[in-house]
Amino acid sequence: MPPLFYQPQEPVDCLVEVDSSALKGKTSVITGGFSGLGYAYAKAFVEAGAFVVIADIQPPPSPFKESEAVFVKCDVTIWADQLAVFEIASQLSPNGKIDVVIANAGVAGPDVLTGVFCLDDPTPQEPMMKMLDVNVKGVLYTTKLAGWYFRHHHDNPLDGCLILVSSIMGYIDTQSSAVYAAAKFSVRGLMCCLRRKGVFRVNAIAPWFIATPMMSEDFLEMIQTELRNMGLDLASIQDSVNAVLRIATDASMNGRCLAIVPRQLSPSGYMDLGLDDIDERTPAGKMQKAASSIPYNKFRHALS
Repeated sequence: MPPLFYQPQEPVDCLVEVDSSALKGKTSVITGGFSGLGYAYAKAFVEAGAFVVIADIQPPPSPFKESEAVFVKCDVTIWADQLAVFEIASQLSPNGKIDVVIANAGVAGPDVLTGVFCLDDPTPQEPMMKMLDVNVKGVLYTTKLAGWYFRHHHDNPLDGCLILVSSIMGYIDTQSSAVYAAAKFSVRGLMCCLRRKGVFRVNAIAPWFIATPMMSEDFLEMIQTELRNMGLDLASIQDSVNAVLRIATDASMNGRCLAIVPRQLSPSGYMDLGLDDIDERTPAGKMQKAASSIPYNKFRHALS
């Protein structure tokens, strides 16, 4: 039986101080870096001394120096666009490598499956699947390219770090968009599968509600009022930045997801929910252990 790259472990200690200097001289690709969290990650990486390639449909509001970061126009749902991003990153990389990839691009929207207006239509209408295209298909493209470049740029591909962006909606039940929840559950599942393959280091983040341009002002006002009534706040952009920096700089981390949470729940603003491991003593745990030990790659042609 081949050794597993990932083994169940205790939740990550999220009170450890992050040393972002470990990113100095490295190269990062960030999808969806035009605004919000992606732009915040890009700024943090540049401040840490990394070279950043930002892939989005629009450039960031405040341009960086060309020696610090470049913008590449990209629709993440188009393979050729993403391929061009990674090729440019490879060509411009000061260290000749791509070291960290953040699959951050994502969109949200109304529930197109079970929303009130959808079910009140006089006839059933085909739902828009843009959320799946961006949040799943786009992430799969980014993952494929990250893995290829890690393999070709590093003597040890495990030196490559992929950070996937799920959501707290990938862990808990909500009344939000069913399509959005399905997309974020799929990103969580992608991380949990990849972590056992040993081809590169992969982790994820799962943000709680954070004030970003993705939220309308009316929705933001409503959600803040509701949360305060329950003794909770929004999570912060800076805490999400800190979580990403922690993953990018901690080479021991693999196969973990850090939830970005209100400070009432964690003094660091992020935490390991500890929900991605199964007790091996349970029936599910026994099946998990058995299934994860099967060498599927030996039979890839039969399964294709």
